[in-house]
Amino acid sequence: MSVSLSSEGAPMTNADPTDVASLAHTYGRHVFHAAWRVLGDVAQAEDVQQDVFLRLLEKSAGEVTAWPGFLTTMATRMAIDRLRRHQRWRRLIPIWRASVPVAFDSTEHDAVRADRARLLRQALGRLKSREAECFSLRHVHGMEIAAIARTMDMTVNHVSVCLHRAARALEAQLADSGNPTSPEVL
Repeated sequence: MSVSLSSEGAPMTNADPTDVASLAHTYGRHVFHAAWRVLGDVAQAEDVQQDVFLRLLEKSAGEVTAWPGFLTTMATRMAIDRLRRHQRWRRLIPIWRASVPVAFDSTEHDAVRADRARLLRQALGRLKSREAECFSLRHVHGMEIAAIARTMDMTVNHVSVCLHRAARALEAQLADSGNPTSPEVL
């Protein structure tokens, strides 16, 4: 990728690693603010900012005539994706790992966590094998969806569908179990 400058001094086309660095220097703050407006968190906005410029290194951006708009759109989309992933995961957390009151001593706390882990393992065992594998690889091992797709010889879309189905099934199963370890019951 190579970047050429227009008569106004703005980058116009694709970028090589040195040109991506100049884009990051020129538009880094702009990308950060676009991500921060969506996420409201400095650390996550910085992660999105880094991901935007890494993506430019990995893939050709094609013919770009307006870098600020292109980078803002890219940052906004990545921030929304990050927010959605976080919200999906957050929906499961209260069900099987609700916050434990501070008054618990470590033995009680460990017992509650072990019971929640047992409930989650049982619920995972009742899922279809592909859904359970996808869920475990994504949320236990932290693999990216594309890596899961390559590992399991599936399409990215199929992995996403399996993750969605697994999350819904786990929500239903753990809610049906009455969540005996919720703080209200303890």
